[in-house]
Amino acid sequence: MRSEIVGEITDVETIAAGPSIRILPLLRKRYGRGRWRKRKGIASVRLPDGSVRVADVHWFEVPGLKSMAKPKKATAQFAICINTDDPELLTPRRIYQVLPDESADRSNYIRVIDNEGEDYLYPAKYFIFVDFPLATERALLQASL
Repeated sequence: MRSEIVGEITDVETIAAGPSIRILPLLRKRYGRGRWRKRKGIASVRLPDGSVRVADVHWFEVPGLKSMAKPKKATAQFAICINTDDPELLTPRRIYQVLPDESADRSNYIRVIDNEGEDYLYPAKYFIFVDFPLATERALLQASL
């Protein structure tokens, strides 16, 4: 079970909009163009163990967009760089988030978010895929925002 919001989200405010959102290119690629904004609020959250806690919640939205399509894969995927031909874009021994890309998979490439914060195709042989516990994946994803 994943965490779920219980009840209303209160104290909602916009904390970033448009170009100040660091993952704006990724949001546009996955869900389309629009006036994206990052919002936050306070909510009661039911954790996987069943306990309920008050927490800060953050999300992205486009005013007027009824819903966002779900990404193809429910959990994040990560890889460690073991080789590079451009150390400014990829750093050996660093963890990178892998984005789904079926056409890249067929060509032995993977799409990762590089050091510049952009998603780009790199040879799969530059990476070793790793599985992390769900809590670690969440922490890595939160650190990248």
